Amino acid sequence: MMRPFPIVAAAGAAFLLAACVSGAVSLATIATDADDIATGLAAAAKDMRDANLLSAAQLVQVDDALSTVAAASAAVARATSATAAEPEVEQLASGVNAMIAALSEVATLPAPVPEILAAVNVMLPVLESAVGLPAPAGAAQAMTPAAAERILAEQAAAFRAGH
Repeated sequence: MMRPFPIVAAAGAAFLLAACVSGAVSLATIATDADDIATGLAAAAKDMRDANLLSAAQLVQVDDALSTVAAASAAVARATSATAAEPEVEQLASGVNAMIAALSEVATLPAPVPEILAAVNVMLPVLESAVGLPAPAGAAQAMTPAAAERILAEQAAAFRAGH
């Protein structure tokens, strides 16, 4: 799976795989991370709308991508096992890639949108690995999975609080 922003957490994915084998990562954690990705991207989209940086066509693309991501995140939360969550995580990745493609056409992204996108690109391969999907071979890691998880959780909390 090709990503426009090739920031992939290969080390993070290996860490999460080891944690899954030892039972340290629960399905609830995977669902929380999927929800934080979806809500973090919703926050990024709100920031883009507030900055009036999206064309009408880009708004449609972003809204479609967000719908895909939200539906996939909700489905991950309903999954009864990591294996059962595989197709939903694949759908989540598809929506993330569509959103990144729509935003890649914007010359300058306002803060904290680049940070959110970087965090999503770190956490997505971690989630893919956690449900048994092959993690893409990666480039240098921009941040640790723990930092990415923190950024997304903070952005999600702020978005839910209306900030």
